[in-house]
Amino acid sequence: MNVRERVHAVLTGGEPDKVPFTIYWQMVPKGEAGRRLREKGLGFWWRQSVLAWEYPNCDIKEVFYAEKGEHFRKVIYSTPVGEVTSLYRTGGLYGSDWQMTWPIKEKDDYRVMEFVANDARPVERFEAFERMAHNLGGDGYPVADFMYTPIMELIVRLVGYETSAYHMADYPDAFWSLCEALNNQRRRAYKVCARGPQKILLYGGNCHPHVLGRERFEKHVVACLDEMADILHEEGKLVGAHLDADNGPWRDIVAASKIDMVEAFTPPPDCDMSVAEAREAWPEKILGVNFPSSLHLAAPDVIREAVRKILEESDGGRGIIMGITENVPEDRWEMSLDAMADAINEFGRFAL
Repeated sequence: MNVRERVHAVLTGGEPDKVPFTIYWQMVPKGEAGRRLREKGLGFWWRQSVLAWEYPNCDIKEVFYAEKGEHFRKVIYSTPVGEVTSLYRTGGLYGSDWQMTWPIKEKDDYRVMEFVANDARPVERFEAFERMAHNLGGDGYPVADFMYTPIMELIVRLVGYETSAYHMADYPDAFWSLCEALNNQRRRAYKVCARGPQKILLYGGNCHPHVLGRERFEKHVVACLDEMADILHEEGKLVGAHLDADNGPWRDIVAASKIDMVEAFTPPPDCDMSVAEAREAWPEKILGVNFPSSLHLAAPDVIREAVRKILEESDGGRGIIMGITENVPEDRWEMSLDAMADAINEFGRFAL
């Protein structure tokens, strides 16, 4: 079996020849060492959207510039009701940007971003996804990437973690009105996503109980995931969530949800639930396990034992995809991924 066949077997309730071993597409090592790891079974977990957004009545521009040796991207949202901007420093890990300012800085900015959300119209991008999947071939698995759930969009991208806490108290009407507008924006895309060529779609994530708490997680995250899942399930598609932080405080809420996969699930010592606890709480859900980042700093035998324990706690690796969804230190990735691959090849094989 190749990597795509292994992942597909797990997603469809089958049994691969061995536990799939994947890494985010931006992080795949280059050169001879990378090729050797891929020959041992390492493959891509490649996330790409199946849609784009059009804004008939908004003008959204990006301006790129350099200053004092650093590179920046400024986003300008111009609408009939006003203008807001956000600023990013470019060139981060994964090729990502570091957000420095947020579009919403004061109460009047909510009106602008609510106009943008109401103006957004989804457009299919199936051909781009299919082209990526074709080029990827058996070397990895194509995954449809969706958006943050509305509350996480507000907290992470539109307002900021600290400021959003103040705005929920100071401007509750504006905050929750925009949250509902963002929810309606996403609803317009659910049926488009359901028609897409993907088997699984990842909707949001990066949720932490210390930030959201149980009530907001259930009402403003899981409710959105369940609503999308109802539509995608009708088309035989799966829905996953990138729940990469502590999940213990809401394990029962996740268990009752309609999501099919907990992706980037991170066991101790980094987060609070072991694979055994996750298996007990969510016996029917697929686990996309992120190998704990802190253990990449350990010796090869420690890494090997950690992989063995993860596989053992999941009934020999059934129903899981072993992955890397966080950055690995440059001076450790070759050793760490090599030890992981060897451990999976030894302890993660199934008798077919």
